[in-house]
Amino acid sequence: MTEIRKYIGFDLGAESGRCVVGELEGNKLSLTEVHRFTTHNVSSCGQFNWDILAIYQELVKGLSLASERFGNHFDGISVDTWGVDYVLLDADNRLLGYPCHYRDHRTDGMIEKSFNIVPKEKLYQQTGIQFVQFNTLFQLLAERNQKLNLLEITDKILLIPDFLNFMLSGQKKAEYTIVSTTSLADPMKRDWCWKLIDAYKFPRNIFPEVVEPGYKLDTILPELAKRTGISQDTLVISGAGHDTAAAVVSVPAHSKDWAFLSSGTWSLMGMELPKPLINEQAMAYNFTNEGGVEGTIRFLKNIIGLWPIQECRRYWLARGREYNYVELAKLAMENGPAGAWINADDSRFLKPENMPEKITSYFRETYQKYKDEVGFIIRAILESLAFKYRSTIAEIEEVTGQKIGKLHAVGGGIQNEVLNQLTADALGCEVIAGPIEGTVIGNIGVQAITTGAVKNLQEFRKIVTNSFELKTYHPDKSSYFDEYEDSYKEILKINLFKKSVT
Repeated sequence: MTEIRKYIGFDLGAESGRCVVGELEGNKLSLTEVHRFTTHNVSSCGQFNWDILAIYQELVKGLSLASERFGNHFDGISVDTWGVDYVLLDADNRLLGYPCHYRDHRTDGMIEKSFNIVPKEKLYQQTGIQFVQFNTLFQLLAERNQKLNLLEITDKILLIPDFLNFMLSGQKKAEYTIVSTTSLADPMKRDWCWKLIDAYKFPRNIFPEVVEPGYKLDTILPELAKRTGISQDTLVISGAGHDTAAAVVSVPAHSKDWAFLSSGTWSLMGMELPKPLINEQAMAYNFTNEGGVEGTIRFLKNIIGLWPIQECRRYWLARGREYNYVELAKLAMENGPAGAWINADDSRFLKPENMPEKITSYFRETYQKYKDEVGFIIRAILESLAFKYRSTIAEIEEVTGQKIGKLHAVGGGIQNEVLNQLTADALGCEVIAGPIEGTVIGNIGVQAITTGAVKNLQEFRKIVTNSFELKTYHPDKSSYFDEYEDSYKEILKINLFKKSVT
């Protein structure tokens, strides 16, 4: 009889989190969600913060529910989350305030200020990370500019998954996949970039030791084991702490001509490379070199993803118009081709509040015909994403010199079948969608490799193929994107010209 290995994976996104138990029996992995919760945030006094202790309490509840349903023995526990955000602790392990949300306005203008200290080209050369205003580097610069600079009394800075793993195990480490999102990591050494840390005058002592994904931290804290019913010998693993790194682990790819798309609130599109790719062309296209499992690099681009749709839905719900995501996708399909698009990189779409009006204002500013209707707005967002995916794949092929033959899409966003088909049409290649639960599957996969239940990443991807449903989308109406590509690019030029003169 094959032994069943059991793992607990916590996967936290910007909107919600879940506690999932993974059972690995031979070459088959099954998942059971035992707890789903809100990733609590607080907006007050002009600030946007994470309620990190409320989030921690959700983890405790998840552990209790897991032990009630599956018994007290597990082979591992690990946490993955979004990148860049962090918690500050003093020497007594007290939290120094609520951790800031990456969408907080405090980083406005910080990219430009950082270039006054380290020029743009030199910064990219040392980190290989794309320039996005919420990167940890720019958050720390904003922190340093506060009247009370908390960095001066900080003992350790822990990125969100590292902090939650610390709360489970008592160990403070910095796992490389999450460290690589900070703009303060050296992708060649897979360590902190101490030259940059010194250049920006951040205290060296606050940065913990960097460890590779799959690091065994310690067993669960005794008091937490007693509180939740989890066996005290259960191992806490610092796995692939960054959710995109975890998602890429789950990609069921068995050839060399593939790219990946982690689809959710954010879209992360790129390739898995054996080493960093840092040159002028990669910087010009704003690609990032983030850490992956088994020494790999995720060469990718951050794209705004389904966030505008989530915000539109929230806006309409607050006004008594309730739509679920299936209904929104259906309305977009029924609307048919929009013939109007937004620039997914426009900073206005990064912030919350009144997303439908931001989108229709963009249409007006760029002289596009539009309808102020739900189906039209959603269709326009989806087509804009597909166009963005199209241009990103072209840039990847240009920079890497490799032809992309197929796109593997994982994550919750692949439930939007309209977007999947539009993506296949825009790219002119097949899109293999699945698994939906890619991030938590990758989370559990790293644990399984760490504990010796699975040999390596390649073997785990075979298990994913054997365990989860995949659906392939073939190009059907690529002519639409061929015909309107120039029109789409002209819209972007109008937008860029208006921003340059204001």
